[in-house]
Amino acid sequence: MDWLWLILMGLGTGAYGILVGAGGGFILGPILLVFMDLEPKVMAGTVLASVAISSISGAVAYRRMKVIDYRSGLLFAAAAIPGSVLGALGVGSIAPNTFRILFGVLLLALAALLALRPNLPDPETVESPKHILSTTVRSRRIRTEDRIEYRYEFNELLATSFNVFLGFISSFFGTGGGFLRTPVLISAFGFPVRVAVATSVFALSFYATVGAATHATLGHVEWYPTFLFTGIGLVVGGQIGARLTSKVKGPWIMRLLLIVVLILGIRLIYEGIWG
Repeated sequence: MDWLWLILMGLGTGAYGILVGAGGGFILGPILLVFMDLEPKVMAGTVLASVAISSISGAVAYRRMKVIDYRSGLLFAAAAIPGSVLGALGVGSIAPNTFRILFGVLLLALAALLALRPNLPDPETVESPKHILSTTVRSRRIRTEDRIEYRYEFNELLATSFNVFLGFISSFFGTGGGFLRTPVLISAFGFPVRVAVATSVFALSFYATVGAATHATLGHVEWYPTFLFTGIGLVVGGQIGARLTSKVKGPWIMRLLLIVVLILGIRLIYEGIWG
């Protein structure tokens, strides 16, 4: 029944990942490391390939909902692509236990971020931040399928530059990087929540695909059974998660994520030190 377990993992992580604009890799990767005992570089490549499929599925759904900031998404993807290639090339040179410790530390950092800011603000309450470099501030106007209009402005240069780092993290750990981008776009750059989530997934669909292709070229993808069955779950989950963005609210979502990330982070660090 391994195939059913992999599909269910993909379904759950895909739905949640697209719901919060992260792609699901930051949950699926640690689960595969802990329970499937995959080699780190194979885990990273396989998960990133699955995340690419999931993010494409989610981006298609968000496109129909008309909540994507296309210019920003393309800029974010262009900035992240070089790092996504370098991350795939570099992951094979690190010892498995060291990889587990680094991944665990990354998850604990995410848990701390969620604990300090457990709830995403409602779109109506997001305030435009003060701008340091006013010459690179750009305004956006998004009108969605359900006739909600969002107007916001942000520092385009700084928001784009941040994605260079995320591209590397995405490919090195196989996470996608959206779990960091989405809260930063909201809290630091004043993006409305729905637009931040959709734009993050849209950008991810490009650079995760490039990173996954690099991993595949290096032989880092386990096509069967892990990619096949988690990919099926992620595609379906991506559609579910996109539709839930306008319906699911409440602090319990982030609190549940905090618990899962905290447990997985501690487990990976433990395995890296004493495994």
